[in-house]
Amino acid sequence: ILAVTFVTTVWADLGPALKKQAEEQATRYLERQLRIGSMHVRLWDGSYIFEDLTIDGLKPESIPFFTAKRIVLSMPWNMLFNRRIVFDTIELTDWQMHVEALRDGSQSFPKLMPKGPRGRSSWTTTLRYVHAGRGMFTYEDHNTPWGIVARNLDVTVARPGSEYVGQASFSDGLTTMQGYVPFRTDMTSTFKIDGGRVLFDRINLKTEGTESVLNGDVNLSYWPELMLQVKSAIDLPKMRELFFAGDTFRLSGKSQFTGTFHLFKEPLPDGRTRTGRELKGDFFSTTAGVNDLRFQDLRGMVRWTPEVLRVSEAATKMYGGDARFSYLMAPLNAPGVTPTASFDASWDNVDLTEFTNFLETDGIRLA
Repeated sequence: ILAVTFVTTVWADLGPALKKQAEEQATRYLERQLRIGSMHVRLWDGSYIFEDLTIDGLKPESIPFFTAKRIVLSMPWNMLFNRRIVFDTIELTDWQMHVEALRDGSQSFPKLMPKGPRGRSSWTTTLRYVHAGRGMFTYEDHNTPWGIVARNLDVTVARPGSEYVGQASFSDGLTTMQGYVPFRTDMTSTFKIDGGRVLFDRINLKTEGTESVLNGDVNLSYWPELMLQVKSAIDLPKMRELFFAGDTFRLSGKSQFTGTFHLFKEPLPDGRTRTGRELKGDFFSTTAGVNDLRFQDLRGMVRWTPEVLRVSEAATKMYGGDARFSYLMAPLNAPGVTPTASFDASWDNVDLTEFTNFLETDGIRLA
């Protein structure tokens, strides 16, 4: 027992020459500077230990794209005789990933897939299990601006059969959107990996005032390409606190939203590119209230892009009548231009007795 314990814990320092070669090869592949603090090998089980690994951001002075305090990669050496590379496990601890989209349209996600077609090789590479714990993911879009910090991030990927499946979760995250009140965000998800795409079969996303179930895919080969189907249950009073913090009106009731959220690389008329964003779908509320007013069977369509927030084909039952309305706020994010909000409504077949009872007009009721 003592002998086995000794052998399995013996480390061999791989030395500066091999560390330098690993840094150069990884830097060439990622097209981004990669640095390794130290490299060791555990002789008995072939585990390689990387400490203080860093992948730079877009510029040397930028926040690093990726840092990890410790990475342990286990590879049985006997597989090499069969021209196979099999990674039993990869364990990452205390890691951070920072992705940002800059105003000039560039983004800091490095190249993960090789350029051009790959030729056939007699070697095969297989990865069985990855666990990344105690992580943090940060995304910043400097154009909108908006961003998210996902703390306590834990990711597991395994290959029990012919495909890679995984799960990811984070807690006590923080989402910021323009000048609105930041709000807490928590998430759990399950997914599978198909080439450069991560296919989410379910994402449970909980924010302050909203619980959502999502599914869709993220294309890492064409980052930030992302398309998610969204179903949300929304608490309207909390939304008022977050998005209209400086106002005094009251909201009541709950709403449901069903739609899509799309992130994509968008070309601009001046030749630049940016991270495009579109949230669109249908909303419905059995009863929604603004101050003392009540709206029954409220429904409509909403579309939110970096330039405009538009509500269309909206309708509701209101004090015996049928109301239709539209809302437009634009232009958004135009330098030096204050957005204009417009509200257009029509109301037919109103029960004036019911309405004047609500108004409590002094000394008169309409029949």
